Amino acid sequence: SMKSIALSKPIQVHNNKVTVLEIQEPTFDQVEKYGIPFSYSERGDMRLDTRSALSYLPELTGIPRSSAQQLALHDVFVASMIIVGFFTGAQNLAVSDDDSITLPGSGD
Repeated sequence: SMKSIALSKPIQVHNNKVTVLEIQEPTFDQVEKYGIPFSYSERGDMRLDTRSALSYLPELTGIPRSSAQQLALHDVFVASMIIVGFFTGAQNLAVSDDDSITLPGSGD
């Protein structure tokens, strides 16, 4: 499956201006290579593994690392949450109109 995000700031990819990124679901081989992009604390809080999530980004979006480096931090965060969502099955990962992100289970 694939998800797409509208970028808050366009990036250049091979001399083209890109405003939407499509993110592919990771393959077994990619997970073996980059690991699971989150862990759980003793209290059961989910922690993003930033290094792992960022390693996935260029591969899953098919853009060169130099293009990924141009992403706005907000877009990096949204993309990271989408990548985590492939693992958690968080189809209910809500990106609402006011650009806030709600992680399942974060409301309690």
